[in-house]
Amino acid sequence: MKFLVIGYGSIGKRHAGNIRSSGHNAVLLRHSRTEKNKEGIKEYYSFDDVLAHEENIDGAVICSPTSMHLHDVKLLIEENIPFLLEKPPASDLRSTVEMADIIRAKEFKRYDIAFNLRYHPVIRFLKDFIPTIGSIYAANIYVGYYLPYWRPDADYRETSSAKKELGGGVHIELAHDIEYALWFLGFPESLTGYVNRVSSLDISTDDMCSAILKYKSGAVAEIHLDYLSHKYLRGGRIIAEKGTVEWEWDGKGGRVAYFSKEKRLSEDVFVVQPGYDFNSTYLEELENFIGIIKGTNRSMVDLETALSTMKVIGAIERSDNEKKWISPDDVHY
Repeated sequence: MKFLVIGYGSIGKRHAGNIRSSGHNAVLLRHSRTEKNKEGIKEYYSFDDVLAHEENIDGAVICSPTSMHLHDVKLLIEENIPFLLEKPPASDLRSTVEMADIIRAKEFKRYDIAFNLRYHPVIRFLKDFIPTIGSIYAANIYVGYYLPYWRPDADYRETSSAKKELGGGVHIELAHDIEYALWFLGFPESLTGYVNRVSSLDISTDDMCSAILKYKSGAVAEIHLDYLSHKYLRGGRIIAEKGTVEWEWDGKGGRVAYFSKEKRLSEDVFVVQPGYDFNSTYLEELENFIGIIKGTNRSMVDLETALSTMKVIGAIERSDNEKKWISPDDVHY
């Protein structure tokens, strides 16, 4: 199969490498003329040139800056090319709603939103385990890592994560953890949020975000995201009727521990196998996308689901601006 990879930053390189290592062909569309890729992949600088010179493109992977996502999705839908869109779907709620409207109007089904954490074994285990622990009372979900450490081969100041005009920002870049929180817990009734730049990092985006989500049941979920932690931190805790579950993971491993109310002791209920490679989340994502192209699989995350995440992000921003609790359902652009 032949895939068009749009954008060739770190995530574009990862997807192109996975496409090729899986026995498929990749061509590149780059929005800016920088140094040619060193991997010898054929590259273009306009979509018209791609269409003029490349026949039978089976699918596209959109890895461009977030601010370009809506533009790229429009081009691909117009040409009826299936696409895998890197998260988040767009840099703001307005663009996400417009994207969803186009997809609905065209009845376009062959796409997926690349929230690859849904393929991580810890997250998959928790999705099945959480319904067994009774009513949820409280949750705490966190992720933090020092932005200059993210991409060792790149100047952090030049990445989209650091530039507001490219759609960056901690609550946009780390939308994964908001998305899986909603996958586990559902859509909140209201929330209060705080997002700000508090460090001396040389960036124009926010570097810390905290939010409290409140549910109709009375349960609350706290979400914390930052560009600041010098130690990689990713995990969470859920206090529920039958016990308390805690999890943590990094790129190589992870575990889930459960303290049972009945047994009054903590035990590991899941451990990631030694030698685990985080890249497998991207490979499984690609495999699912190929199934979508062939008509055998469905989107892991569709636009309606991604829209819920963007509504929560929009509500966090609005709550921070207005200094009050906000219902995500009441957030409009």
